[in-house]
Amino acid sequence: MKPNPRRFEQISRQTTRWAAIGCVGWGLFATSAGCASWRGRQKIVPDSVATCRQLSVDAVAAAEQGDTEKAISLLEHAVAASPRDIDARRQYSEILWKKGEREEAAIQMQAAVGLDSQHAPTVVRCGEMLLGLGFADRALIKAEEAIALDPTLAGAWELRGRVYRHRGEFDQALADMHQALRYAPNNGNVLQITAELQYQTGHPQRCLTTLHHLFEAAPPGEEPREALWLAGMAYGTVGRPDEAVSNLYAASQKGNPPPELLYQLALAQSNAGRAGEATTTVRQALALNAEHPESKALLAQLEGAGVPGVDVPIRR
Repeated sequence: MKPNPRRFEQISRQTTRWAAIGCVGWGLFATSAGCASWRGRQKIVPDSVATCRQLSVDAVAAAEQGDTEKAISLLEHAVAASPRDIDARRQYSEILWKKGEREEAAIQMQAAVGLDSQHAPTVVRCGEMLLGLGFADRALIKAEEAIALDPTLAGAWELRGRVYRHRGEFDQALADMHQALRYAPNNGNVLQITAELQYQTGHPQRCLTTLHHLFEAAPPGEEPREALWLAGMAYGTVGRPDEAVSNLYAASQKGNPPPELLYQLALAQSNAGRAGEATTTVRQALALNAEHPESKALLAQLEGAGVPGVDVPIRR
């Protein structure tokens, strides 16, 4: 479903009304219950808030059991019971996002921001959702709001860097990622994006340095496939084909490799003088996607070079 910008404007106005109504309601409650609270030294919770919290707890239990639909229903009722409960609304937003109802999730997160515009992590999450929906300009506004609220929040700088990357402003994106690393030096996601930007801007050696930091921060054997893949391409760019093959092969062993990864591995093997291995790998890529153009071209090149066993037509 195509995102609807008007809905975001509508929810902002609705949130303002909720906040006003909520403040009046809480003020009346505080006046009527103030003496009892003072005497009992206990904070009395309105029934609507207690109901909302219980529904939220039940929703978490349902989600942990894998019952997403029940969790969504419970959180929907929780938000209805106490529209100003920020935690319930954030939970509701996240589970909607996980289910794939992304536009509604972003609307709910924007409502949470409207209820507490000073909570920088919520502002960042709202911006991430907006960017995921393609609203880059709105996401940029949220990123800058979050940076103003908390200049040490790595997620705020990361969000702004991702927005600039989305807009093709790679130098500015890289500068923001460096700021994010200043406050979260071992954040794997930020390190990965930084390395990708360094590779894109023609700095493969810097890319490798960043990736080595990422590998050191990751538990042994749990290096991300995307990081190994990028390292293989960077090694190839700086003229180190054996390291390129090693990293790309390691990446191909993590789950089911896509044809593009197998093609990159085959190309590295060919550049390293391992034509036979390259042939086997490129055939695997074509078995997954017979029309993959780069793999077809590489196989034709290997066939033209007269590599033993390559001139046999592919059986499909």
